[in-house]
Amino acid sequence: MKNWNCDNDKCLSATGEVRVLPTGGQGNLILCRACFLHELRYRQERNRALSVDCQFELPTWDSLKVYAPALT
Repeated sequence: MKNWNCDNDKCLSATGEVRVLPTGGQGNLILCRACFLHELRYRQERNRALSVDCQFELPTWDSLKVYAPALT
């Protein structure tokens, strides 16, 4: 079930809260919890092959800002 507010496609629910995950530089991903957990697993796995100075950050879900788009 795709959550259309989420930037990924591993959603388990078509609705629900999404949060902002920084990707580095000026970039962000807007992810539901299921997609966030999928991304964190990828980052943990990838970090094993990267030098310490190149590793991804591994923030917690609770540390991320809730995404609230501006109403027009």
